[in-house]
Amino acid sequence: MCSNGNKPDIIIVTGCNAVGKTTASNYLRKLATSHKIPHENSIIADSQCLFEAMQLDDNTGGYHHTHDWCANDSGRHNHNLGQSVFPFTVSDNELPNRMRSHFFTKLTELPRTEKLWFVEWAGGVNINPRNDPSANIDYSYASVKRMIQKGEIPTDWLYRIKAVIHLKAKRSVRFSLNRIRSVPTSAEPAAIEAGTAFWQKDERVLKFYGRDDFSKIKRFFKKTGIPVYNVKNDGERYFFESLEKEVEEIFSTETNIIPQSTILLPDGKFLAKHLSIMFSYISIALRVVMTQ
Repeated sequence: MCSNGNKPDIIIVTGCNAVGKTTASNYLRKLATSHKIPHENSIIADSQCLFEAMQLDDNTGGYHHTHDWCANDSGRHNHNLGQSVFPFTVSDNELPNRMRSHFFTKLTELPRTEKLWFVEWAGGVNINPRNDPSANIDYSYASVKRMIQKGEIPTDWLYRIKAVIHLKAKRSVRFSLNRIRSVPTSAEPAAIEAGTAFWQKDERVLKFYGRDDFSKIKRFFKKTGIPVYNVKNDGERYFFESLEKEVEEIFSTETNIIPQSTILLPDGKFLAKHLSIMFSYISIALRVVMTQ
């Protein structure tokens, strides 16, 4: 999909929280390097925009989020005593709405560098009990589709999407991956951009994205000509093998690119070879690197 002749330059990695988006984005950058495909080294993520919205909220009293150290009966808070910003939990839809507006505007305005951008986007249906006040917090794909149709968020970013990689995982796998996370020692956005910052979420926050409703927006992407690839994260080696398989097709559309999985023979023919790149990269225990 392209409205002005510019080549699509954004690959979105999406799925529920704690499904492996950052691990996948880091791996895709490794694969892009291996294929000699120019790409930006920083990751663009909706979590960056949510973090920035939380910081702005802190500057005006912190009415729309809480921390585990906040007084239960307090409607506001501050960090005057140096209290940690992580973890934090939104308390209504004000910050998610700000995040979506900022995130999709940011995608629209990314510099045209003739390199690929890798982007992370989390979505899903809140499955907290209806009597829980947090049950109304909405990060669903359906809400994004509805906001697009109503003109509440920009749509020019759609013209820049090269592909969408949709990650899926069983709830037990997501909860397992979340448990191996640690609270970051710093809250620098640069750490999120580098793919090195993630924070452990409690069960209630995981349930904010408890049921994957990507199907609500998948048809919308397909109707606009954006290819969608589904990859299952089983928490094991299969996850990386599946990413390799799908990325071969995505990267093959880049000009003058010879797939990494082929060998050029002396007679000019190509011999297929299994792509075995980078498993040394994950040799330091797969489960340790699988975050976000």
